[in-house]
Amino acid sequence: MNLNEYCEQLRAGGFKAVLGSEKTAWISHERFSVLRQPTFALDVPSKEEIDRVFKQSRVAMLSFITRPSDELAANSCLYVCSNPEYSLEKLGQSARSHIRRALAEFEIRFLDQFEFLRLGKPAYYDTLARAGLSADHREFEAGFLRPRAARRCLGALKGDRLAAFLLVTEVDDWVSISGYSANEFLPLRPNNGLIHYVLHHHLVEKNFRVVDYGLSSIQADSKAEGLHKFKLKVGFESVPVHRAFVVHPLLRPFVNSISWKLTNRMLKLSPQHPLLKKAEGALRMALQSATDEYAQRRKQLYFFRSRL
Repeated sequence: MNLNEYCEQLRAGGFKAVLGSEKTAWISHERFSVLRQPTFALDVPSKEEIDRVFKQSRVAMLSFITRPSDELAANSCLYVCSNPEYSLEKLGQSARSHIRRALAEFEIRFLDQFEFLRLGKPAYYDTLARAGLSADHREFEAGFLRPRAARRCLGALKGDRLAAFLLVTEVDDWVSISGYSANEFLPLRPNNGLIHYVLHHHLVEKNFRVVDYGLSSIQADSKAEGLHKFKLKVGFESVPVHRAFVVHPLLRPFVNSISWKLTNRMLKLSPQHPLLKKAEGALRMALQSATDEYAQRRKQLYFFRSRL
């Protein structure tokens, strides 16, 4: 599926999707925001593009990543694999052992929508709990009942149980994945088997250019260290990036230390609320982005005056 078809089908399904520049699109991320995809696109969007995306998507915030610089510090990690010669034998001993165990224990295959909705709840809710998020605010059916364009579910099955699954989005020559797994089956390493299948299937067999495993979390207590080590172990590269959050011009007066502190107080009352945790992270990083932008303008002004 090409990018135009991807956006058209997303919009038909009720999602926000706005075409960007340089083969990118701005896609629904949370209720209040859009994220530029593919996430590994690193150019800085123009002001005209940002204004157009706000006008067409009608969201409160948009997010994209770019290369770190003297003015924009690295604040996140992007995980990608683009090795067309990926193979099990090139991984470390631990990764090879865990992948072989998973392949011996599970049937790994793509699921249809009915199977996914019937079997996927335990893995989904266990993953939320491990990340410190409450299932009360993220219903499985609400998140997955509507099929999304270009997205399939790859599952690791143990009999009639779904031990883990990856959501696999295939657009143009790139693939984006995200994963969920049930606690009961973690000792059997289903995630290792799923990742191996995706990397071999898409990079080696299907000749896709890159598999994107997303960004490190913006949440303050995301338990990211273990996930970081896992992604590196199974073949992904960690790329330091600057993740930028741009708030709609009408809402910028409300993005300040007071609103951030208020969000933190609300988090103390509901520490597992996923939307509040995302909002806290987005506000924190938007404030930092504003500080970086202000510092950059001060630096440019000083340079200009010094030339006079």
